[in-house]
Amino acid sequence: MRLKKQLLGSLLVVIVVLSIVVATTKQQKGFVTGQPTGALNLSGILDSEELGEYHLMSAAIITGNTVDFSGLGAGPDDPFEIASITKIFTGELLRLQIERGEITESTTVGDVLGERVADSLIRDITVEELANHTSGLPRLGNVGLRPFMATFFDKNPYKDLSADRVISISTTSKLNSRGEFHYSNLGFSLLGQVLARNAGLTFDQLLDRDLLAPLNLNNTKLMTPESLAQDAPQGFSTPGKQVEAWEMDGFLPAAGLRSTARDMAVFCQYLFTKGPAPFTWQSFESAPEIVWHNGESFGYSSVLFFNTATTTAIFVAADVATSVFPIGHELLMANSTRQESK
Repeated sequence: MRLKKQLLGSLLVVIVVLSIVVATTKQQKGFVTGQPTGALNLSGILDSEELGEYHLMSAAIITGNTVDFSGLGAGPDDPFEIASITKIFTGELLRLQIERGEITESTTVGDVLGERVADSLIRDITVEELANHTSGLPRLGNVGLRPFMATFFDKNPYKDLSADRVISISTTSKLNSRGEFHYSNLGFSLLGQVLARNAGLTFDQLLDRDLLAPLNLNNTKLMTPESLAQDAPQGFSTPGKQVEAWEMDGFLPAAGLRSTARDMAVFCQYLFTKGPAPFTWQSFESAPEIVWHNGESFGYSSVLFFNTATTTAIFVAADVATSVFPIGHELLMANSTRQESK
């Protein structure tokens, strides 16, 4: 009886807290959107109401060796959280290990982590399943109450989740609809940890060795715990509240990067030479030559479009959680029309 009363009391506290959160998040935003910069007038894509939904924005249109940068109050070297676009980098790390013969698509979690997962359902999951979101792992898994509550206060939900914790959460997770697509941040974080263990490095070290250093992506950095300066830029929630940066450890492979339009242009030109990896990316049924991935944190939004037929890519990032997908898509279509008219 005492336990029931305690649980009821906890539930009532959660309900009250969530009611307060819902009430406060209904406040209207009113951003002063930055002035247009660069070759294109991004403000011309947005109507007057949409302009008030964004603060700073940076974009790159990459066509072969040519890059056009544009922005709203931001330049090509200003950093933005790119959240789940990080998965494109992690997927590329997988491809590189496959190319070097260090791993195969059918390598299992158990092959790399051994006894750590010997008694778990995840031991037979392949790295390809993790990369394609078909492993059956849940989106986040049992991360605990603190990360769950953090989402309601625009706080960092990944703050205290270590690489070892990611493995532990994965080993205790149920696998649902394995073989079917179910987007999983947990699965991609596990993939990154498997690749790092396979290389005998931390994920931070692996990413720097294989991609960031060779490509001179000097302004693309993983937001490891306490890595950001006190005065580092912070993004805004959709209602206009400045929110906590997403510094993390265990979930770095899924969402841990900050980058710039200039660095993303270099990364896209690298991908032009190889094509996008055969996993991680999303595609349009009506236009399979176009692949994309977006990124959304509590204070930033971003999108990357990649046209495999025309060696064209579009990157857009904003320091507000409001999606920039429509803006990126409009730039993609406008650029396609411009290329066809030449």
